Amino acid sequence: MATRLSREVHQNSNGTVLEGTLAYISPEQTGRMNRDLDYRTDLYSLGITFYEMLTGVLPFNSTDPLELIHSHIAVTPVLPHQLNSEVPQMVSSIVMKLLAKNAEDRYQSAFGAKADLENCLTQLQNTGKIENFLPGILDKSGQFLIRQKLYGRTQEVADLMASFDRVSFGKTEMVLVSGYSGIGKTSVVSEIHKPIVRQRGYFIAGKFDQFKRDIPYAAITQAFDSLIQQLLTKSSEELAIWKQKLLSKLGTNGEIIIDVVPSFELIIGSQPAVPQLGSTESQNRFNRFFKEFLVIAQLPPSPETASSSPVSDCEF
Repeated sequence: MATRLSREVHQNSNGTVLEGTLAYISPEQTGRMNRDLDYRTDLYSLGITFYEMLTGVLPFNSTDPLELIHSHIAVTPVLPHQLNSEVPQMVSSIVMKLLAKNAEDRYQSAFGAKADLENCLTQLQNTGKIENFLPGILDKSGQFLIRQKLYGRTQEVADLMASFDRVSFGKTEMVLVSGYSGIGKTSVVSEIHKPIVRQRGYFIAGKFDQFKRDIPYAAITQAFDSLIQQLLTKSSEELAIWKQKLLSKLGTNGEIIIDVVPSFELIIGSQPAVPQLGSTESQNRFNRFFKEFLVIAQLPPSPETASSSPVSDCEF
């Protein structure tokens, strides 16, 4: 699975289909950090490996993929020297620097981490103990890297977060984000990846492409295709619950949704053809049943996730 790349744009996907071993991947490798991948993701994985070598346990240990993803993004692990008193505090600090959530706060090169470890070894051999020093003082990057951080969008991101929190407790809202092309609307919207993971939700997005204007509902199809892909990674029991809830609302009209989102058939199976109507009547029928579909898509798919309502958020 490993390859040499200078940078990679990592897409959000379900935790069960992420590349790599979930317990060792970096926050940005989960696709929920709104940032690209570069070589510093490997330094985070190295930190996980060191942590396990020194303490005998992983910093985050769970069988739930979403819980692991949330831990990598937002939870600070217990310091290694607090779990194992034989670990020098300075070595613990080196490991925690490797495990920084933001790539800019980690070591910027393997040489920097190596220099600090060699400093610890030299002190231990000469004096029998390791004095504290500032980790990363000899570290430097051989690449020109611009910080991948949003500037000047604090209020907009706060408004989105507040809206998502209200929706998580049962409200229904629509937020419109406007601005010139290339101004960073998608980057702002992508900031809600983190709370979505916390609430066990789904993030889906569709984009109106100027070159696809002749394709009806192209953005809606793109958005809900990604939702179906996430649902298909669920267990057969959860899929059965989704199918039952969807068919109970749509009845024999599932073909209306399948016409717009063909992958929807993978969840509910083949559906009978619907009666042909005039253009106005067909549009009204589609609007009605698509609204029913949207309402169902916000329901918890199983009792285990009933405390946190999954929310389908379309970016248009």
